Amino acid sequence: MIEPIEATHTSTTGARRIVELAAATNTTMSDELLLDTLRRNAKVSTRHIREDFIEVANAASVLGYVCRQRAEYIALRGDDPAWAQEVGRYGTEALAVEALRMRRG
Repeated sequence: MIEPIEATHTSTTGARRIVELAAATNTTMSDELLLDTLRRNAKVSTRHIREDFIEVANAASVLGYVCRQRAEYIALRGDDPAWAQEVGRYGTEALAVEALRMRRG
């Protein structure tokens, strides 16, 4: 499942550039390339629930949570922390948030 992506000025401009480039060079463009471009520019927000627990969301839904355990940050995918699945373990909070932002679903 692909989460809805907020169409911001920067994301639509980036996607438009790719479409224009494909048209100018007379090449075909896949939907995956366009979706990846929009996903890269998707904005997320973070909210500290506790000192060691952060909620990551976009404008439409909660993407997941980042939990700190010792020196690691664990990215958890899902809108309910009790049922969220681990995406990975990262060295920084920013990398864990980025993993949730880029995750396809």
